[in-house]
Amino acid sequence: IKFIEGLIQKEAAYAASNGDVYFSVTGDDDYGKLSGRKLDDMQAGARIEVGEAKDHPMDFALWKAAKPGEISWDSPWGKGRPGWHIECSAMNLAELGEQIDIHGGGNDLVFPHHENEIAQTESYTGKPFARYWIHNGMLQLGGEKMSKSLGNMVSIKDFLKKRDADVMRMLVLNGNYRAPLVFNEETQDAAEKSLERLKSALRPAPASAKGLAPEAAAALASQAESTKQSFINAMDDDFNTPLALAALYELVKVINAARDRDVSTDQLKPAQETLHELTGVLGLRLQEKQGAGDADKFIDLLVEVRSEVRKQKLWQLSDLIRDQLKELGVTIEDTKDGTKWRYS
Repeated sequence: IKFIEGLIQKEAAYAASNGDVYFSVTGDDDYGKLSGRKLDDMQAGARIEVGEAKDHPMDFALWKAAKPGEISWDSPWGKGRPGWHIECSAMNLAELGEQIDIHGGGNDLVFPHHENEIAQTESYTGKPFARYWIHNGMLQLGGEKMSKSLGNMVSIKDFLKKRDADVMRMLVLNGNYRAPLVFNEETQDAAEKSLERLKSALRPAPASAKGLAPEAAAALASQAESTKQSFINAMDDDFNTPLALAALYELVKVINAARDRDVSTDQLKPAQETLHELTGVLGLRLQEKQGAGDADKFIDLLVEVRSEVRKQKLWQLSDLIRDQLKELGVTIEDTKDGTKWRYS
């Protein structure tokens, strides 16, 4: 009520004869600056509903007069309730002060909600409201926005019964936060494979590894430093997480190549620490599933069996093992020094 009274005193709002209070958009020269809309264009598609007493079709309600059966409160304009937009501005002002650094929300709130928040708050304080606006895309399920009203919600609790929390994190990170996010089995599987790709680079080198030449070890450490800078540049570019992940995958590729060349655990350490640090920035825990070590041993056994099969020249069976492992995210490479494997 104090907020609305302040706007009326500043002649940015007015009380209508029916008990409603409206914000006057024609008195705000900057109205539409967030969404890039012009008032004349907005007015063309707007109309005043029956029973409304506003001066301009785009004026929005700060206070709505009570209707029979609705909850209401006393006010200088009679019984009623606050409008949707003023509630958020009043809470921001009470809890965060006159100016805030970052304001977020779904991209379906840019207009009219956030546009109206800006108009009423800046008219009241005389100061810029938020320094940065971040609007995320909608979660899509079955070609529609996931929402309670459509009844197509999937709760985090239900998701975690089937997948690890990191899968959800990676699912979100794989796309630009402003774009729609498709939620289905295919995108979840892709996120899980991306996680395994990162985890594979954090596994220790074989105890039998002889180590890289000093120049090669220095090049690996240098790649770790350049990856860190590429990651920072990507995150500074409007939280470009797909580009940040691309930098991490490049480091994973270099780590895996070094592992194939007998890199030692000590030589791997700087690159792995960088990878662990940067994935941590993204909130990824990269914890191995229970029994993951047993899975590695099983893959070792399969690779050994395949090597024996190749000695017997059973090429079709050898290729079958290789192809099946590839579908499970394991890449087999036959080299002059023997068969090696890694997570794809």
